[in-house]
Amino acid sequence: MRRTSALLLVLALSLLGADKKKAPKPPDIEVLEAAAHRSDGKISLVGRVRNSSLRPIQGLVLVFDFMAPGRQVVTTQKGGIEEEVLDAGGEASFHMELNEPPRAVEFQVNAVDEGGRDLRVAKPGPFPIE
Repeated sequence: MRRTSALLLVLALSLLGADKKKAPKPPDIEVLEAAAHRSDGKISLVGRVRNSSLRPIQGLVLVFDFMAPGRQVVTTQKGGIEEEVLDAGGEASFHMELNEPPRAVEFQVNAVDEGGRDLRVAKPGPFPIE
């Protein structure tokens, strides 16, 4: 009887623990602002990002997904920031001029570091292309 009760208790506790889900990891980068403007076959992107992680990020590269109506990605283009190292809590501006993808009406921001590791991005968009 005791053995059965102990077994049921262990089983109940393990089932309760199985329902707990891991909390999502916090973002590495936060997009503070972003805007895009068309002119002469180019898109000018401007904005600011913040390193919201606890570690510096080496060689931050921003990855822009340009989307057609219906949020279908038509192309992806990349651009780095001026700072080689973005310190924890630090902010950086970006100013880029990229080729205008046809049919693109909005974009979203992703990020990788110099090692090619995908970074988690808070407030990635989508942002309209004006």
